[in-house]
Amino acid sequence: MKKSVLAIAAVAAMMMAACGNKQKAAEATEADSTETFEEQQIKAGMNVQLDSLTNLWLGMKRRGVFGVDKEGSVVLSEAEKKVAPDYLFTPDGLKDKMETLSAKYRALTVFYVDKQIGDAYGMTDVWTPAMKKLMSEINDPALEELAKAPAEYNKEYEALNQKIYKMMEEEGRANFFWETAATSIVEQTYLISVNQEKLLAKLTDKDAEDLTYRIALLMDAYEELSQYNPQLMQLLTVLQPLEKLNAISVSQLRDQLNESKDAIANSRKMLFDF
Repeated sequence: MKKSVLAIAAVAAMMMAACGNKQKAAEATEADSTETFEEQQIKAGMNVQLDSLTNLWLGMKRRGVFGVDKEGSVVLSEAEKKVAPDYLFTPDGLKDKMETLSAKYRALTVFYVDKQIGDAYGMTDVWTPAMKKLMSEINDPALEELAKAPAEYNKEYEALNQKIYKMMEEEGRANFFWETAATSIVEQTYLISVNQEKLLAKLTDKDAEDLTYRIALLMDAYEELSQYNPQLMQLLTVLQPLEKLNAISVSQLRDQLNESKDAIANSRKMLFDF
């Protein structure tokens, strides 16, 4: 795994997110004004590493089952569609668990992921109205920008990702970006684990490696930063069952999913316990 290369970058990203990003000069505390030269250099280094991580994370092409392009999309037969999944998150199922802003971001994330599976099975779209309502309540300009984006991958997609992250950072919402990243990874991993026959068939070895690489980056970051933010401690607990996934091929991922299936399901159940 490549996780050690950017471990400090992940830590920097999460620290910036957990602390609400860049403080305005007028809000600086006395402690900030007396920080040592060494501390200033560390912070400067963190900013460089933050840029490195976001460039890597946002530049990774999302193909396959949960990607933005058509490549790897799941196509089911009419017979297969008759057995619709009963494990997807729905607005009714989460109606009492979307009270905080953080929970709204997480709900929006799982609805986006689960809608793709629902669409493949031809299920009634209960997710789009709920997502529109959540976006209105969240009132995040970056999400509005994302909603205007083309549905398919194109050469402008990476630049769009960078723009959206920057918008969230400037609004002091970068922490929610990383929360949704963790939520998306947990939900995707769970859905693949319970529907391996159909979903693993659409993944390449590179997809499998990228999935577990993202998990590794998030784990490194959350383990370092959970002490600074109670919310991060909650998400670290959610992420930990995925720690054993470090596949570099579809075959290896299948074996690891089977070994960790119950733990992954339990991880997913915890997504809305806080």
